Amino acid sequence: MSKRHLTLFGWLLLLALLAVACGGGEETDTANENDASTSTDSTDSGDSTADAGADCFMDVEEGASIIFSGWGDEAEQEIYRDSIARFNEVCPAVTVDYQPIPADFQTSLKASMAGGTAPDVFYVDDQLMTAFGPTGQLLPLDDFMADAGTSRDDFIPALLSIFTQNGVTYALPKDWGTLGLVYLPEAFADAGVDEPTADWTWDDLKAAAEAIQATGNYAGFCQNADWARFAPWAFGNGGAYANADLTAGTLNTPEVIEAAEFVTGMYADGSLVTAADVGAGWCGEAIGKELAAMTYEGGWMVNYMRNEFPEVTWTAQELPAGSAGKAGIIFTNGIGVNAATQYPNASAAFAIYVTGRDNQGAIVETGFAYSTHPDQLDDIVDENDAAIARAGTFDLTRVAYWGPNTGKVNDAVSQALERVYLGDQSVEEAFAQANEEATAVLTGEGADAAGGAIEVEESAGCFMEVEDGATIIFSGWGDEAEQTIYRDSIDRFAEVCPAVTVDYQPIPADFQTSLKASMAGGTAPDVFYVDDQLMTAFGPTGQLLALDDAMAAAGTGRGSFIPALLSIFTLDGSTYALPKDWGTLGLVYLPEAFAAAGIDEPTADWTWDDLKAAAEAIAATGEYAGFCQNADWARFAPWAFGNGGAYASDDYASAQANSDAVKEAATFVTDMYADGSLVTAADVGAGWCGEAIGKELAAMTYEGGWMVNYMRNEFPDVNWVAQELPTGPAGKAGIIFTNGIGVNAATQYPQASAAFTIYVTGVENQGEIVQTGFAYSTHPEQLDDVVDENDAAIARAGTFELTRVAYWGPNTGKVNDAIAQALERVYLGDQTVDEAFEQANEEIQGFLDEVQ
Repeated sequence: MSKRHLTLFGWLLLLALLAVACGGGEETDTANENDASTSTDSTDSGDSTADAGADCFMDVEEGASIIFSGWGDEAEQEIYRDSIARFNEVCPAVTVDYQPIPADFQTSLKASMAGGTAPDVFYVDDQLMTAFGPTGQLLPLDDFMADAGTSRDDFIPALLSIFTQNGVTYALPKDWGTLGLVYLPEAFADAGVDEPTADWTWDDLKAAAEAIQATGNYAGFCQNADWARFAPWAFGNGGAYANADLTAGTLNTPEVIEAAEFVTGMYADGSLVTAADVGAGWCGEAIGKELAAMTYEGGWMVNYMRNEFPEVTWTAQELPAGSAGKAGIIFTNGIGVNAATQYPNASAAFAIYVTGRDNQGAIVETGFAYSTHPDQLDDIVDENDAAIARAGTFDLTRVAYWGPNTGKVNDAVSQALERVYLGDQSVEEAFAQANEEATAVLTGEGADAAGGAIEVEESAGCFMEVEDGATIIFSGWGDEAEQTIYRDSIDRFAEVCPAVTVDYQPIPADFQTSLKASMAGGTAPDVFYVDDQLMTAFGPTGQLLALDDAMAAAGTGRGSFIPALLSIFTLDGSTYALPKDWGTLGLVYLPEAFAAAGIDEPTADWTWDDLKAAAEAIAATGEYAGFCQNADWARFAPWAFGNGGAYASDDYASAQANSDAVKEAATFVTDMYADGSLVTAADVGAGWCGEAIGKELAAMTYEGGWMVNYMRNEFPDVNWVAQELPTGPAGKAGIIFTNGIGVNAATQYPQASAAFTIYVTGVENQGEIVQTGFAYSTHPEQLDDVVDENDAAIARAGTFELTRVAYWGPNTGKVNDAIAQALERVYLGDQTVDEAFEQANEEIQGFLDEVQ
């Protein structure tokens, strides 16, 4: 076994790695990188309710009097007057002076902010977030939310994307809207076609529009050259307007172009019209005036039709499905707090209450808006409104938010559609132009950063600016094979950044100890490997350089990496190292053991029950043990995760080792041990379960890609195979182990050091490394490049929906140790599963509380 693999194995069995600095879950979409912690004191998350004897649900300043401002007509103003009255019932000590600004709100607010007279609390849309978020003029709300017993998790996730910057929450969503298929039943009856259903596809809509248009009594479908109404088409075909890390447009992708061809093709054949084509101001009016049979519009149609066209019968249905699935678009606005307010606690309390579950529940009953809390979606009163709102739940629905220049990106889409409608350009020409425009505003310079690849101009000295004469020291652990990998990487980097000299100084043994000593003495290398221990040691102390700005300058971003890999290296929304490689587990087995028992070999469709049945049958032969697994938190993780469990909550505040999901998984595993179908390595005279496979002592185990070289070097004559991990009751799950590369914050050459780190962990270099078989690429599009067939089978666990890094904050190692010790107590018969995991849960809660 190579030193590299012995090191990794040591982490897995002896050190219980992954005790790292606090970070959050990754962006899922765009947008939600480091969720604020949820208070463990709240038993009803998100409900900002006051104790009977308290003045408020959180501490507020004495005598606080705050000004609240927003736009909206008289109906909306009445909604918020009622909200203020409810707030005063729970926080009577706070006076709220409501000063609505119905027109030109953004202009007025920007002027008052510049003059120092802005209100304490106000509406925030994407324009105001862009104006005030980066300049520090909005108050971060995460700590206040924690004090109030609420969290980001209480909201529909997509709604927060606009109001999040570097993992910090600067406003809370107050309401939202989406689109549905709005239509006139009489137009369908007139054409003799069935009305829309929830199962409709684009083709169904087009066929109905053509049939209705052919009658001459109504236009078929109404849609302007509008980015918002086009979004469900683009998203429903698997497209987007920009890439995940918001560094490049994606308007020239086949998915977007195909959607545009479908829509503009309907316009060309007359089954789609614009509002102007039928003499209406907008397509909702075309419905009201019974000029068009169908359109995409939102919940605002309920009051509009009630007030303007009360005699017209209309109906709403879900949006039809595209080739990739159902998709909608979400529009949202928030409520934020002026960072310069004299009363930050009172202002935050008001923002939290008004957007909280109690008040949102009262608002949704009025029919004014949808609640921003997912558990209140079923509370929508009007049947048509409820049908429209379902688009908010579709898998492909998203906020069309692409960073500070969102408006310009979206405008490029509208203008491209307009050019096609007018016949000035083909779809491909219009959207190629739109993509250039979108990329230019996203990057500021029009740089090509798609997919995280680093494009290097031949005439340039590097893909980003670096210091003249930079010489940097790079250190990591690893055996000679790993050192060769990184010497080759340095050579490749020198080709694209020849002005930077890299002095490679590997430290094969006691790396963490050596690095901590050199960091303390001021002699640490410029760039070095970062694991969970080093992130815990150096991240919170400011000794690692934040890499986000350098990544942006290089034309790459967090979106280029497998999301789970970044969790260890993220702190307060900033990235302090980039993942260099990763590992996971697969089902490793001996085909001959299955043949000896007369049973079929494992398949990708296997479940836990299939594994257990096979282990029992093989153990019964007496020739092999069935399944090998030690009392190990890492090997137990796929069982716990695959049953829907975790060792702690996502905000690292609450232990979850005593959850039904974890205990059921533990019962399954330990019952196998009790009945003899599962053994430990020691039971069969092996040092670890991989060795039990090599010595042909056990038929199956969970092990990682390190088995490839281990078996090749130690047991070259043994035939072994790897298959995907079996499926648990909640689905397929694996565990990810990862290490990264970071930069010393005290380096003399921060640009050159960051450039080297970005290149070595980037798509180009990772693609070269994966070809050697040394490690999996940290970029999802390169997962299929794994060379060895068994290694590739193991790597698939990295893609399972329930796979995660077993990371629970700075005390991760202690948390994971508690799981391993609980399993050991059950294996030894000292405790039942319930007793062992109740004890583990208490221990874990103590470790989590240490860092709260």
